[in-house]
Amino acid sequence: MIFTLTLNPSLDRYLYVDELKEDDTMRVNKVEDYAAGKGIDVSRVIKEIGGTSVAICPLGGENGEKISFLLDDELVLYAGIRVKKETRMNVLVQTKEKQYRMSLPGPTLSDKEFSMITSMLDATLREGDTLVASGSLPLGFSPETYYEITNLAKSKGANVYVDSDGENLKAALRAHPTGIKPNIYELSRLAGKEIKNEAEILEVAKHISKEYGVKDVLITLGKEGAIALCEGKAYKLFPIDVEVLSAVGAGDAFLAGFVYKRNSSLDEALKFALAASTATVMTPGTMLCLKKDVDRLLKKAKISQIY
Repeated sequence: MIFTLTLNPSLDRYLYVDELKEDDTMRVNKVEDYAAGKGIDVSRVIKEIGGTSVAICPLGGENGEKISFLLDDELVLYAGIRVKKETRMNVLVQTKEKQYRMSLPGPTLSDKEFSMITSMLDATLREGDTLVASGSLPLGFSPETYYEITNLAKSKGANVYVDSDGENLKAALRAHPTGIKPNIYELSRLAGKEIKNEAEILEVAKHISKEYGVKDVLITLGKEGAIALCEGKAYKLFPIDVEVLSAVGAGDAFLAGFVYKRNSSLDEALKFALAASTATVMTPGTMLCLKKDVDRLLKKAKISQIY
């Protein structure tokens, strides 16, 4: 079974206007709400491509209730931990040419509420399960939270994949996760230097794999495809030429496709990762991949072993 954990979800509210005008009333043409969070997106993609997962996330107030309704509407399985404080909201203003993003402060969680989350993980995770822990942390939480979560899941015999940044990712590595999925910029921050080419990517990936016992190091490179170091073998995932409408969620889709097939076949896992992420950039705004596109792109997915 696959579980995802989003500790700091948000309700993203999109306001579509023609243009922004100073000191003038602007008519909002359309309002769209979106249940946001990296782990939630992973569960959403797994559901779309034919798999099953459960999205675990703390939800509070009216925003949390709205997220519940949105996930219900999409038939995404989730386990919402009810918390006292309001789930955060991001407001995004989309004009014909630009997007403006306003991120409102998120809530902190009490010790009791965080304990409810860890108790949920302790009760549900079994040997051979997969946990995808991703995204930012609630206000006031230290990066050690990612160490605790990873350590807990590993103690249950679960595979753990972490997709976060900076100190959060560094803390998780100390607990030896099964895999990580940084993009090239996150990998550079992890290495403490700018990484410029494939040779440097592989050098850092090999160091991470050896130093922390990470089986799968997955590095997404945007329009350049991806590089994966899995069980000591390196692979190049070549980009598929498509019209890009939005890159939002592409990295989450990559990880979703990978963990969906990881226990079946590494070759399948890499191809599903590439197809799901490519299909996601073909959709506008916050839309993620469509199964029909993933199925079609699987036939075009090209993977080459580097060594």
